[in-house]
Amino acid sequence: MSWRESKRFGVVKHQVMTDPAVSVSAKALYALLCCYADKQRICWPSISRLADELDSGQSSVNRWIKELKQHKYIQRVGRKLTIL
Repeated sequence: MSWRESKRFGVVKHQVMTDPAVSVSAKALYALLCCYADKQRICWPSISRLADELDSGQSSVNRWIKELKQHKYIQRVGRKLTIL
């Protein structure tokens, strides 16, 4: 892990983390996306990188992205994800 990665942090919305309709795994993904987000709350990590960091499969990551989109916590345009 590089120095830059070890100092990375993200700001998460309390609303997302306490929403009972969102799975714990999707919340973990949301928190990780927040760590990648820039000042405009946009990020573009690869699905494989997210899967590696969450120790899960790419299909699971895609399912959690879909879940977060359904609850309107993220928006996807191309490869970029916007945290709403």
